[in-house]
Amino acid sequence: MQSITWYVKRIKMMSFKEIYWRITSLVNAWFERFRVQVDLVPQVKYLKDVDLQKEFIAGFSVFEGNTADFSPLWKKALIAKANVILENKLSYFDLNECHLETPINWHKDHSANIFSSLGHILSINYRDFDKNGDCKLVWEPNRHHQLVVLARAYRVTDEIKYAKGVIAILSSWLEKNPYGKGMNWRSPLELSIRLINWVWAIDLIKDSGLFVGNIRQRILQSVFLHCRDVNSKYSQGTSANNHLVGEAAGVYIASCYFNMMVDASQWRDKSKQILEREIQAQTFADGCTKEHAFSYQFFVYQFYLFTMLVGRWSHDPFTLSYSSTLHSIAKFIALIAEGGNDYPMLGDQDDGYVLDLGDHVHNINALRDVSAYLFSDDVFLSPLPEPSESAFWLFNGRIERKHKQQTNNINLQSMPFSVSGYYLLQAGNIQEQNQASILFDCAELGYTAIAAHGHADALGIVLRINKNDLFVDTGTYDYFSYPKWREHFRKTKAHNCLEVDGLDQSVITGPFMWEQHAKPTLKLWQPSLTGGVVVASHNGYQRLADPVIHERSLELNTATRTIVISDMIQVQGDHRIVLYFHLSEYCQSINFNNNVCTLLLGTDKVKITLPNSLKVDVITGQKNESTGEPSLGWLSRRYHQKIPITTIVLEGSIDSDSAFKTIIEW
Repeated sequence: MQSITWYVKRIKMMSFKEIYWRITSLVNAWFERFRVQVDLVPQVKYLKDVDLQKEFIAGFSVFEGNTADFSPLWKKALIAKANVILENKLSYFDLNECHLETPINWHKDHSANIFSSLGHILSINYRDFDKNGDCKLVWEPNRHHQLVVLARAYRVTDEIKYAKGVIAILSSWLEKNPYGKGMNWRSPLELSIRLINWVWAIDLIKDSGLFVGNIRQRILQSVFLHCRDVNSKYSQGTSANNHLVGEAAGVYIASCYFNMMVDASQWRDKSKQILEREIQAQTFADGCTKEHAFSYQFFVYQFYLFTMLVGRWSHDPFTLSYSSTLHSIAKFIALIAEGGNDYPMLGDQDDGYVLDLGDHVHNINALRDVSAYLFSDDVFLSPLPEPSESAFWLFNGRIERKHKQQTNNINLQSMPFSVSGYYLLQAGNIQEQNQASILFDCAELGYTAIAAHGHADALGIVLRINKNDLFVDTGTYDYFSYPKWREHFRKTKAHNCLEVDGLDQSVITGPFMWEQHAKPTLKLWQPSLTGGVVVASHNGYQRLADPVIHERSLELNTATRTIVISDMIQVQGDHRIVLYFHLSEYCQSINFNNNVCTLLLGTDKVKITLPNSLKVDVITGQKNESTGEPSLGWLSRRYHQKIPITTIVLEGSIDSDSAFKTIIEW
C-alpha cells in the first residue's frame, strides 16, 4: 500500500483539471458499481438495418492476402506455438509453457501462485502484490495475444481445431469475467489491448462457421461494455502517456470493426481525435516519444501503426501529419538501433506489445521490414531486411515494399537527436571491423511531472563495437513483484553513470514517480567522419549542500579504434564519487591487471584503461548477504528475467575539481 505522503506528493504534481477529473471519475465509478449491483448494466444497441442472424458484420478485413505465400519456416513455428496454446499453456515473462489450468484460471498470477480479487474494480488495488499478485502477470494472458496466434494458424492450415480454440477461449473468458468485477476490468489499457486482439482473431476466423448460437451476441455485448468503459475513463494529466494512446487505439479499432453498434461512430470519432492529438503531443520532432523509455517507443509505434492502417482499410484515413509522425517514430527507432544487434534499453521496459503477428515486438528487422512497406528511407532498407511475418499479415495482397534492392550504405554516421536529447557518436564499416556506436543520454528524465518510466541515467551511455554491446543499460526487470529490484534498476548505479555521495541524480518518490529531475545540458557537439566529440553536463547534484556538477566528454576515433570517456567533477567540499561501467553478457575472457581490463567481444580484443586514481572493484551478480537485497552485476533484457553480468566499479574521494579518463581500444 502507498503511504499518505506518497499520495500528497502525487496530488501536488497534478493540475486542478486533473484533480477534478479524478474526483468526477471516482463518483462515476461508484455510480457504475451501483448499476452492476442492481443488474442495470446497459445493453448494446444496433443500427436498424443490421441482421445479426445472417452474418458477422465487419467494418474491414485484417488480412486480404494469399496464405500460399506463407513461409514454411513461419508455418512450422506458428503451428508449434498454436498447439501449445490449445493445451492451455502460455509462455510470457519468466514463465515457459505455463499451464493456465483447465478450465483457464483468468484471475491468477501464475508465477507467484496468487489468486487476484474477484470483487468490484473499485475495491481492487492492482499494486497490492500480497492481495492480488503482480497485475502484469494476471493481465498478460487476458490481453488475448494467444487468440491471434490460433486464428493465424487456422487461416494458414484451414484446420478447424484452431478456430474452435479461439471460440473456446472467448467463451471461457466471457463466462468468468463479468462486467465490472475482477482485475481484468481494472485497467482501461488492458481492455483496449484485448479489444484489438479480439478484432484480429474474430476476423481471421469469421468464415469458420463457428459463430452460431449466442456467442456472437455475447461477444458484441462485451465489446460494447469494453468500449463504453474505456470511453468514459480516458487517462488525463500525469497519467496521459502510452496508456491514453493505447486506450484510444483499442476503442478506435473496435468501433471501426464493430460498426453495427449505435454508439460506434461517436466512439470512433472521439478516439480518433485523441490519437491525432496525442501522436503530436507525446512525440518530439525528431521521432523520439516523450516518455524516454525506448521499449514504450515500440509499444506506441504499434498502436499508431495499426490505427493508421485500420483508418485506411475503413475508408477513414488519418491526417498526413499523423502518418508523417509515425514515420519519424519508426525512423528514430531504426537509427538508434543501427549500431547494434539489440535495441538500447533506456528507461523502463515491460515487454508490452499489441498483437502477435509472428515477430517479437523488439525485433528490429521486423520493424524495418514493416516500415519499408510504408516509407522509403535507406535506414529501413540497408541492409535489406529479411521478410517478416508481421509484414506478411499486414501487407500481403495490399501493397508491396517500397524498394526491393539492397543499398550499399553500410557506414555509420554520427547524428544528433537534439530535440529529444540523445546523441549518437558513431562511425566505421562493419566489413572493416572498425565500427563503433555510442548512444549518449542528454535527455530529460521522462514525460510529465512524475516521469513515470524514466531512469536516473543522465549522461549515461550505451556503447557498441562492431554491433556487439560493450557497455549496456541494465534494463528494468520488474514493476510490482519485487520493490527492491524495481528501485535498483532505476538507480544511477544501474547505469553507465557517475554517482555522488551514494545518491541518485534524480530523486525517486515512488515506483512510478520522481520528485526532482536531473537536467542535462549539451556543451559541445562536433561530429566527424571518424566519430567526433560530444560534451554535456547535468545539474542533478546541485541540490546538495555543497553543489556538484558532473560533466562528461566522449571522443570517438574509428581511425585509431579509440574511445575516450572523460568525467569532470566540479566541487568545493569533500565528496565520494563512484563511476560504473556495466559490461554486457557478450563480453568474454574478462581479465583485470591493476587498472587495465581486457576482454573478448565477439572477435574483437578490447582493452579498457581505467583511471589510476580510483579504486577498482569488479562485481558479478551480487546480492547483499545479510538482507538478500539486490546489488550490482545484473542485466534484465526481458521482464522478470535477469542474468549476472560484470560491473566495473571505480570509487574514490575528492575535495577539489577532478577529472577521470577511461580509454577503450579495440
